[in-house]
Amino acid sequence: MNYSKIGVRYAKALLLAAVESDLLEKIKNDMLFLDAVIASVPDFNRVLLSPVIKPSEKQNIFNLTFSSALSSLTIKFLNILITHHRESRLADISRNFFEQYKRHKGILTAFLVTPVAIDDVSKNKIAELLHIKYNKIINLSLTINPSIIGGFILQVEDLQYDSSVQTRLKKIHQELINIPINN
Repeated sequence: MNYSKIGVRYAKALLLAAVESDLLEKIKNDMLFLDAVIASVPDFNRVLLSPVIKPSEKQNIFNLTFSSALSSLTIKFLNILITHHRESRLADISRNFFEQYKRHKGILTAFLVTPVAIDDVSKNKIAELLHIKYNKIINLSLTINPSIIGGFILQVEDLQYDSSVQTRLKKIHQELINIPINN
């Protein structure tokens, strides 16, 4: 079974159900909550992954534990996952849900790496230029990496523009190594 397809299909189904029920933001918050629980509560993961615990027992545990914290749609979704023995894929489904959510909302995440912190004016200008180019809401993620020396690296979707001094120095180094020496 292709597990990546499972994550995508269940995430898409959850997103569509959330949109139809006009609960998209609530479901997004539920998925954020579940991600936090997966990351911070080892016992939750043990229950989630345990082949010994019966599906009906897992459903009871989840219903009792989360009924006050999660929407009924999310609880139903978790019950469906358990019924179909897909609860072990919850983290993957959650990750795919957020990708689908961003696509649905027209949000694009761009990653900018600089050697030093940049000011808000520069950050906003870059986000504005990317918004104009892609016609999407830009979520600009900044990382400081002094090893690139100068310049920047910008990644948007599957495109990367590397204008770092480190990369330029590596290219010059490779060119110098590859120069034939005539005696």
